[in-house]
Amino acid sequence: MLRYNLRYQLFLILSDILIVIGALALSSYLRLTIDLGADALTSPAFATPAPLYAIAPALWLFAFHQAGVYRPQGVRFRPAARRLIAGHVIAGLLFFGALYLTFRDYSRLQAVYLIALTLSGTLLHRAVLRLFANRLRHMINTPRRIAIIGVGESAAAIGDRIAPFADAGLLLIGYIAPSPGAIRAPALEGQVLGRLDELRELVTRHRIDEILIDAPWFEPATAELAHHVTSVLETSPVNIRLAHDYSNLAYFRATSEDFNDITLISLREAILSPAQRVLKRFFDIGFSLLVLLLTAPLFPLIAIAIRLDSPGEIIFRQQRIGQHGKPFIIYKFRTMRSGEPEPLPSAHKRPDDPRVTRVGRFLRRTSLDELPQFINVLRGEMSVVGPRPEQADLAQHYQPWQRKRLEVPQGITGWWQINGRADRPLQQHTEDDLFYVRNYSIWLDIRIILRTILTLISGRGAY
Repeated sequence: MLRYNLRYQLFLILSDILIVIGALALSSYLRLTIDLGADALTSPAFATPAPLYAIAPALWLFAFHQAGVYRPQGVRFRPAARRLIAGHVIAGLLFFGALYLTFRDYSRLQAVYLIALTLSGTLLHRAVLRLFANRLRHMINTPRRIAIIGVGESAAAIGDRIAPFADAGLLLIGYIAPSPGAIRAPALEGQVLGRLDELRELVTRHRIDEILIDAPWFEPATAELAHHVTSVLETSPVNIRLAHDYSNLAYFRATSEDFNDITLISLREAILSPAQRVLKRFFDIGFSLLVLLLTAPLFPLIAIAIRLDSPGEIIFRQQRIGQHGKPFIIYKFRTMRSGEPEPLPSAHKRPDDPRVTRVGRFLRRTSLDELPQFINVLRGEMSVVGPRPEQADLAQHYQPWQRKRLEVPQGITGWWQINGRADRPLQQHTEDDLFYVRNYSIWLDIRIILRTILTLISGRGAY
């Protein structure tokens, strides 16, 4: 992976540690000086326990790593800010959990000060780094100079992906023609450094650190080209990588690794890494408990309203298909009249369905009928965010490409719910779910939850 050099990574990590430590100290001062009506404020009462000066930075570094804060960000500040905010959400939840297990008397207001100060400090720190990017690039982040072997449209596309990361120290120097008659993309005019037979000289002259070979992985000529390049540059301290567009493998997140001197290219692997699975599960449990605690008073009121509106069970149960095709029973508040036939698996919700009760229509519009599914989340059968669990009869007819949506935990809300809810065709639901599978991150989960709240407020597409 193209990444920041070690010196710049250490600089970012040490800077963040100092920001967290400074925020801890400042939060104690603010808790004492800002009068919010508390009596008898004393310095010892709000002093930060010494272990927190080690615990808090560790939690923030872990959260930042999971959120991708230390990966190259590109020239735009917004994606970097999103990763920072996602990291702070994770770190904040972990910090409150740590306080519950250790220092329960620690002021929660003081903890809020800490999170706000750390977020402000890290955002300001990154803004300053970007403001002085050209100067700091040479002082801290030694550039990685990159050349691409290839002059076609595919090589140009790879170059376009690298160019925005100049501020991260990844500098695209130019392209090298693999053969004299190679067809050149018009966009590369003037950027070709030379030919492959001049490779060693070009690497020395342009001080190249990284060579990307634009060639398909599975063609015999690629192995010959890769062997030639590595042989020519055997004594040069240059990283050499194969780079080619394999968008059809994107669903599987193809990776490579070395096992006992054998290079393994993974064509299908778990979408979530072990760390991501653990983090997602902890987030699901914490968020579900919070929602159930906040909405607990609504449960008896909804139950009474359902029973007064129409006879029948209060909770609707139905078999759905979970992750990896495992069936489970999903829970919802009943919104249709008892005894009415269930809609066919392929049927689409419609706003004028006569089987929906008056209370049920309100529950659907506000999505309150979904509240019991947080119990499914606590049982480990669902996640807060993910593709909607499908009905068993419909899942049996999935095409292979559709089954990829079952690679992750099925969720209460997801990407398609915030992009149209019931207004969109079923085909687009699957496409949106596959977008989520390809682009999963904890930040995407948080983003979907926030947009779900806005969608619920607007009531758009719910019936």
